Amino acid sequence: MQTVFRAPQSACVNNDVCLRLIAEGDASLLQIRTDRGHAGNQGPLATEILRGLLEFAAKAEYAYDYGMPQWVAQIDHLLSPFHLERLFLGRNKFYHFRVWYRDILSKYVREMLLDNRALSRPYLERRGAEDIVRGHLKGNRNYTSAIHKVLTLELIHRLFLDPQ
Repeated sequence: MQTVFRAPQSACVNNDVCLRLIAEGDASLLQIRTDRGHAGNQGPLATEILRGLLEFAAKAEYAYDYGMPQWVAQIDHLLSPFHLERLFLGRNKFYHFRVWYRDILSKYVREMLLDNRALSRPYLERRGAEDIVRGHLKGNRNYTSAIHKVLTLELIHRLFLDPQ
């Protein structure tokens, strides 16, 4: 771990050091473009354009999934017949909890978090939890992070604190 932090600041500015190490190991590997647009032999302009597009795609995937603002979730809900998630999801990650919780895991989320046991926990505000789950499952809100947290708390409570 200490070796990483001993690198000069100039080595952290770009990927030149990494690309040099790859070239020293096997120069033919530099012909393979990475998922972030590094290496390959497209030329400097095409490489920068591609890198920008790939960077945008990675950020768009995050924003469409985990980080979708509430106002965008409302628009996405209105446009749901067009399945816009196909444009953004699956480029960099294989897991997409916002969509999973809303669709294929909706029954599980509903059963776990709208259960009387879960809603009666002393650390949970019943009305708020119901609003979060229902808004997310309807599709016009994004509460992925909150559902992660409440679901984790509920599972911990059931596994370790509830009498068996």
